[in-house]
Amino acid sequence: MPISILNYPVHLQEGLKLNRECLKSQGSQNEDRKVFHRDSLEVSQLSKNREILMDKIKHTVVQSAASFSDMRAGILKEIREEKGQYGYHDVVNACGLSYARLYSEIELRHENEQYYKTDGTPLTKEEEIEWLDMQYGQEVEWQKSCARIAAQGQAFQGNISETPTKEIEKLEDAFYQARDAYMKLYHESKQDGRPLALQNFVFGNSRMYEVLDRLGNLQERVE
Repeated sequence: MPISILNYPVHLQEGLKLNRECLKSQGSQNEDRKVFHRDSLEVSQLSKNREILMDKIKHTVVQSAASFSDMRAGILKEIREEKGQYGYHDVVNACGLSYARLYSEIELRHENEQYYKTDGTPLTKEEEIEWLDMQYGQEVEWQKSCARIAAQGQAFQGNISETPTKEIEKLEDAFYQARDAYMKLYHESKQDGRPLALQNFVFGNSRMYEVLDRLGNLQERVE
């Protein structure tokens, strides 16, 4: 007598009776196993997807416009706490050190791992350095603008005879010299295993710093 078990034909010898309830129970158990196996696979895949997502979030870099200024402000705060005050000479050194430190962070990030932009696309080391260069350029322009505005205010009040245009333009050169000097120091420190620290480099001439420091606008804007 032919019957079907889970869609497979089975031929029973004459005289044998099949317990249909037993067959139904067996079929139900097999179906439960399939459901359990499918659910287990889904849970496993969800877990893997979560791990992938968390790893991507961990390796996502948010390029903040405040990252450079925050680094520079932190260094100047330490200088003020140590010396009681700071001048343009300190600002120039702080900016050079900030650039080198942020550059070192970029290199460290991209040594062995892939990082991403906030839109999920890959972020390269070159793109991060390009962003850092742009931030440094904006910082230099901002410093020059602040010095120029302060000088114009002092000239208007009669405290100085004219705006120190030459000194302000030379200030830009000093900032880029500081960047190059601290990058050289970074590469040397990397080879020697020494930490990258603030130096007392002098870029430009003392006359420039004397003129700019008399503008008296630093404490109000870099804290």
